[in-house]
Amino acid sequence: MSRLTLELSDEIDRCLTDIARRSGLSKGEAIRRAFALLSIADVEENKGNFLAVVRKNKENNQLETVARLVGIF
Repeated sequence: MSRLTLELSDEIDRCLTDIARRSGLSKGEAIRRAFALLSIADVEENKGNFLAVVRKNKENNQLETVARLVGIF
């Protein structure tokens, strides 16, 4: 396994700490999961797809796009 040293802004470190705490994860695991998501975004972008935030409509159980994630790459 490789090691990587990162310099994070105070704001990003606070966000990472908060996400890790709420999720019951270590900061390292939170970063690994973030990278996994970035990798998926890269693969899908190369297929002409994109990531989006969706929610289930309570009336008809259909998925509705709330936001398209842009600017990842």
